[in-house]
Amino acid sequence: MNHMLGFFCTLLLAALLVPMTTASGEWINNRVNEDNTDELQNEEQVVVNPANPSNLVSVWRDFRLGYRQVGYGYSNDGGLTWNNPGLFVDPHYLWDSDPALTVNAEGDFFAMLLTYTGSLNDPNGMLMYRSTDGGQTWEDRGFAINGVPNAFEDKELIACDRTGSQHHGRIYMVWARFYERNVYCVSTGDEGGSWTSERLVSDQSNIQFPIVAVGPEGQCYVSWMYFGNDTIKFDVSTNGGLSFGSDRSVTTVHNAFPNINGSIGTPAGPAMDVDITGGPYDGRIYIAYLTRISSSDYDVYIRHSDDEGQSWSSAVRINDDPHGNGRDQFHPWITVDNTGIVSAVWLDRRHDPSNYRWHCYVSQSMDGGVTWSPNQQVSTAESSPGYAREAPDGSYSEMGEDEERSESHPDQEENRAGLIGEYISIACWDGYMTPIWTDTRNQNQDAYGGALEPTAVEESGQIVAAALVVGPNPADGPVSLDYVVGADGWVSLEVYDIGGRLIRTLVGRNLRGGSHRFVWDGTDQSGNHVAPGGYFVRLRAAGTEESRTIVIR
Repeated sequence: MNHMLGFFCTLLLAALLVPMTTASGEWINNRVNEDNTDELQNEEQVVVNPANPSNLVSVWRDFRLGYRQVGYGYSNDGGLTWNNPGLFVDPHYLWDSDPALTVNAEGDFFAMLLTYTGSLNDPNGMLMYRSTDGGQTWEDRGFAINGVPNAFEDKELIACDRTGSQHHGRIYMVWARFYERNVYCVSTGDEGGSWTSERLVSDQSNIQFPIVAVGPEGQCYVSWMYFGNDTIKFDVSTNGGLSFGSDRSVTTVHNAFPNINGSIGTPAGPAMDVDITGGPYDGRIYIAYLTRISSSDYDVYIRHSDDEGQSWSSAVRINDDPHGNGRDQFHPWITVDNTGIVSAVWLDRRHDPSNYRWHCYVSQSMDGGVTWSPNQQVSTAESSPGYAREAPDGSYSEMGEDEERSESHPDQEENRAGLIGEYISIACWDGYMTPIWTDTRNQNQDAYGGALEPTAVEESGQIVAAALVVGPNPADGPVSLDYVVGADGWVSLEVYDIGGRLIRTLVGRNLRGGSHRFVWDGTDQSGNHVAPGGYFVRLRAAGTEESRTIVIR
């Protein structure tokens, strides 16, 4: 066996010196939904797998059947390509909407759907699904809340405790209950096997758009928009969502739900996430939102709190186009990655003097939300509100801002749910972002994802040591792969058998320069455990080519 391992190692090392195809490192765009209809896809969410960052999952609201459903897709290459198996199969109610998504520390994904009959007066609830194979298949885990008399549950979002707290693995769901218009919370400690009864969060009614996030000690943070005086509110539970304190105010906004040019209704906020990295900004809560400050147009701002929401920083403007230029930014979303980098995504009209068409933009903060990187345009084609509407003849056509919205397709319910939906999303790992947004380049609404094209690897014919450390070795269980990347760029970490066959791609994405770790659980690309024997790990990065042997017992 040792002779065979040494022989193959020599062959593999030689193969590493073959020149690679260069790439520009530009943003590439891929349509995430794969249906062939002209129906709507919007209200996207995307989450990265912390146990395998090359794996991302997305969900979105999908009208391909002519009425509300929820689609799902997954990527195994950091968002460069997407697979779209189709729609969730809900055996309980006909319509599904308002998708929410989270993941636990072990890499299991959870999607929550608003599910109902199509009538707001009939039974409805929130139904959770779980995927244990990276978003390829989903199982119905039952209702978090269902059939409450004289209530319509709306606008749910979910979060999972990925910390080492006593509530590790607990999943929280918050939502708005109509028509009383209060925020409620339920939680589960067994992945949907059982749920707590609903707990009232808000002290005042007249709310909408609640969001939930988890702090480093297992705190359950909830924020929402209070329409009474256009104020973003905040509350916290320290006992697993069983009780909440008094509401706190984060900031006021110009308008809780502005209707901007093109008849786009956009929530002013909040978008929220928390740093749980243990780094210099550990525990910092971030809330992004939409408002106008000494301006006629809307901008994206962010505030942070280091004391569990008791006090908040001054507002920082994220978009860097000229202030007061009459161009709106809207639909903001944020995430904090495993390194503490804060990433923001939004839709942006800076290139259109008529303040009508939009692109998708992103920016990042490396210093706890105080300063932000130059904004990057992700979308490679512009979108228009006109292509988001269906014309009377059933086709999509560009319309001016003063034209009436077509009512020829009432199932789409654009007037109630927003022309292009009410949120988009972004995932990030090691600083590399995967935004997803609503795009009309195909003259209808689609879910599009952005990813940075792999950057070139310089081929000098020399191998640069990368300190690739494997342990334990031999291994009876999971194997830690520690490696150092000398510079920002594309990184490939792969496992091969002694016959040279690729067993699994562990990493295949852009990474920041520095130290990284991947814990391989001994499974192949299909999730099956590999047979005992010898394997190779191959690392490729800019200026780096290295391989190590692993013996699995």
